[in-house]
Amino acid sequence: MTDFAHVEGPWVRASVSLVIEKAELDPGAITEALGIEATTTRLPGPSRWRPADDTNGLWILECDQGMAKGVDEQLHHVLSRIEPDSEALTNLLRSGHQVSVEIRGYAGDGAVLEIAPALLARIMALGISLEVIPNINER
Repeated sequence: MTDFAHVEGPWVRASVSLVIEKAELDPGAITEALGIEATTTRLPGPSRWRPADDTNGLWILECDQGMAKGVDEQLHHVLSRIEPDSEALTNLLRSGHQVSVEIRGYAGDGAVLEIAPALLARIMALGISLEVIPNINER
């Protein structure tokens, strides 16, 4: 018989990103519109890192555990960067850009992702989607 202990804890190696994508995305135009430099961009077209049918261009502002410890801190960091020019985000949405906040991390047995209601309200106020992407691979 094997004994085990069920341990709950936060996701491991979590990161939060603002992701903007569109088939004809111009990363420079997004940077100019938001007044923020992206941490990662990808021009439209095929990529070996994405599925073959995903050729959208990407503009990404990422915050990871190196910048802020927990998911709430990371969300606060990203939202604080984009909220001052929420009108620019609205314009991007109106022009057909997909805009979302993505939370990624390793979610093993007992892993819990908690997000403060106030942070969820801030995301909703911006009119953008929240995508939660757990990685359940063994590390």
